[in-house]
Amino acid sequence: MAGIGLTDLDAVELYDCFTYTVEVELADYGFYKMGEGKDFLKATRLQPGGDFPLNTGGGLLSEAYQMGFTPMTEAVVQLRGGSRREAVREEIGPKVPEIILVGNNGGVMQTHSTVNFEEITMADL
Repeated sequence: MAGIGLTDLDAVELYDCFTYTVEVELADYGFYKMGEGKDFLKATRLQPGGDFPLNTGGGLLSEAYQMGFTPMTEAVVQLRGGSRREAVREEIGPKVPEIILVGNNGGVMQTHSTVNFEEITMADL
């Protein structure tokens, strides 16, 4: 519906209530087939400066649990820049992030929502 594909994303911020949740969510989004996450999720890809920025602020498991808002607030932090995590933003890659996928799930993953955050400036309004 947004007219973008997986290759258009600059970062991914997912609800990670359990460690396996991220692997399942990424498979559901189509980054790889279910059960094939091992090679995709190698530590070198996910570390700062890696080619797949994922839960750049640490997510629920490593930073904070804000009742599902952690992925959303991190996406806004990355898009706005000039924040307490400006160094992390610079590690996202050679370009300033413009489109970030935010995923959230509820219950036993029976509900799910996805939002794509896009950088806008006052000039865009």
